[in-house]
Amino acid sequence: MSDGQENLELLSESAYRVIRDAVVKNVLAPGFFASEREVAERFGLSRTPAREALLRLRDEGLIEVLPRRGIRVLPLSITDVREIHQIARALELEAALTLAAQDQTAEELAEIFADVEAMEQAIETDDRDAWVAADTRFHLAIVSRSQNPRLIQSYNSLRILTDRARLFALHLRVLPVQSTREHRAMLEAIVSGELGEIAELYRSHWERTTNEMIEIIRNFNRQRSGEMPASQIMVP
Repeated sequence: MSDGQENLELLSESAYRVIRDAVVKNVLAPGFFASEREVAERFGLSRTPAREALLRLRDEGLIEVLPRRGIRVLPLSITDVREIHQIARALELEAALTLAAQDQTAEELAEIFADVEAMEQAIETDDRDAWVAADTRFHLAIVSRSQNPRLIQSYNSLRILTDRARLFALHLRVLPVQSTREHRAMLEAIVSGELGEIAELYRSHWERTTNEMIEIIRNFNRQRSGEMPASQIMVP
């Protein structure tokens, strides 16, 4: 690989992360429309890396590219949230069961327990940004220890979509005290190797948080535009 090609790939990766984070954090909200040139200029990016980044985001379902017109950030419907969470839960549960089968001790999983402790500390100080950062580390750590590259890749691609809704709901939801307790319970079940308990904890946790997030989105949109069919309700 030539130095020029390697540099282009680095610039494209950097551009991808910048634009992706803007979409995930709703800086570029659903419905945002602009030309590729305007997007590049907004973030101080070169045209070619910006275009490569936008094509990746298109493939990940975050934006649509309109030929000779520009790009539009896609909305995330309640149906999307439900389907994406269902798949993410299945993948993470498989990783958790794999981890449990390895018979690792609490000491060997100290890094993940530290994430739970960080979540508990964030609850005490009502630091929601710190909480979501620790929550993200927790889930990614469970999945990364599956030692299954395809599972990890599939899960990470879904996290981009789920994080959009998570960050939107972060300051609209009740303080996630129950979620924090559930994270500790799930990790302790992994250490004890109770496979049935792990499956039940993951099912109830993801089901509850999915329903909570959907209700937040639904209520927000009712306030903004009145009653809408569920299939049309979007993250703002």
